[in-house]
Amino acid sequence: MPGIHILGTGAIGCHLGAILKSHKNKVTLLLRSKSHFEDFKNKQSSITYHCQGKSKVITDFDANVVDDGNMEPIDSLIIATKANHTFDALNRVSSRLSSKSTILLLQNGMGVAEELVENLWSSQNTMPPTILVGVNRHAVERIEPYSICHHSGYNDPDALRIGQFPIQGQSSSLVKTVNQPPELLQKILGIPELQAKQVSWEELRIKMYKKLIVNACINPVASLLMSKNIGVIKHGNPGGIAMMRAICEEAYDVLKDGLPGETVDSLLDMVLAINKEAGENVCSTLQDIRAKRLTEIDYINGYICKLGYEKNVNVRSNQAIVNLIHAKEVLYD
Repeated sequence: MPGIHILGTGAIGCHLGAILKSHKNKVTLLLRSKSHFEDFKNKQSSITYHCQGKSKVITDFDANVVDDGNMEPIDSLIIATKANHTFDALNRVSSRLSSKSTILLLQNGMGVAEELVENLWSSQNTMPPTILVGVNRHAVERIEPYSICHHSGYNDPDALRIGQFPIQGQSSSLVKTVNQPPELLQKILGIPELQAKQVSWEELRIKMYKKLIVNACINPVASLLMSKNIGVIKHGNPGGIAMMRAICEEAYDVLKDGLPGETVDSLLDMVLAINKEAGENVCSTLQDIRAKRLTEIDYINGYICKLGYEKNVNVRSNQAIVNLIHAKEVLYD
C-alpha cells in the first residue's frame, strides 16, 4: 500500500499524522536525527491526540531518520516544518521525489512554495513534483513531543483548503487526469474531521492572504504579551486591539488588490472572531519562543514588509513587530 510521509512533527505534522493513521493509512514520520528516532520509539511509535476533553493514543507509525541513506521513492509527502526550515528540510529528501510525487505544504506565512521552486527545481530539465498548498485553520498545540491538543477547527467547514501551486509547464488542474486528483489529496478530502476542500489557486490565494493577516495580527502580539491568543483581546485589551488594527491597516494597503470586497474593518472583524474562537490556543510563534526556537516571523509580518517595500507602502508597524520578535530571539540563552 503506498504510504504518506510526513516531514515535521510539531503540532500540525502530528495532527495530520494522527488523523491519517486513525483512518488506516500507512504513515511514515521522517525524523531529523537518530535521537529523535529513539525518542519516538520510546513512545511506542505513537502520537497522543487530545480533543474536546478526550484523549486517544494512535500507534503503529513507521519512522525513518531523514539522512539514513534510504533512497526509496516518496510518492506523497506532507511538509509541516516551520516556514524558515522548509527548504533545508525538503532539500534532504528531494532526491527521493520525482515529477510523479505530490507534496503538500502546510506552513504559516507566504513565500515558501516560490522559494522551493526557485532553489530546488529552477532547471528547465527538472520537473518538480505536484505542489499543493494548504490554508489550515485547525488550531493545534504541541503539549510535548508527539502529544498534541486540538483546540478548534474540527467543526469549522472552512478549516482546510488546498490548491495547486502553479508552475510553468505543469498542469494546474490538480490532476494527473481530470477526474483523478493525486492520491494524497483524495485521502485528505475523504476524512470528514479534517474539513478539507479542494479549491482553485485563485481562490486559495485569497484565503492565504486572509490567513496571513490573521497570523500577522495574532501571533506576534500574543507572543510579545507571552499569553494565549485570548490575552490579546481579553477585557477588551485596548493596546492589543490597537496593535492588531495597525498591522491590519498596513496589510490591507499592501494586499488590497488581491482581496476583493474586503475593507480594513471586515478584515479586523475576521481577526477578532478567529482570536476568540482559538483563544485557548498558544500560537505557533509563542510555542517557538518558549522553546527558544527561531520563529517564522519573516514569512508572516516579514512577508508583508517585503511586499510593502516593493510597492512603496508604509509597513512601519509590521517592521516594528518583526524587529521585536527577532530581538526576543537574540536573547535566547
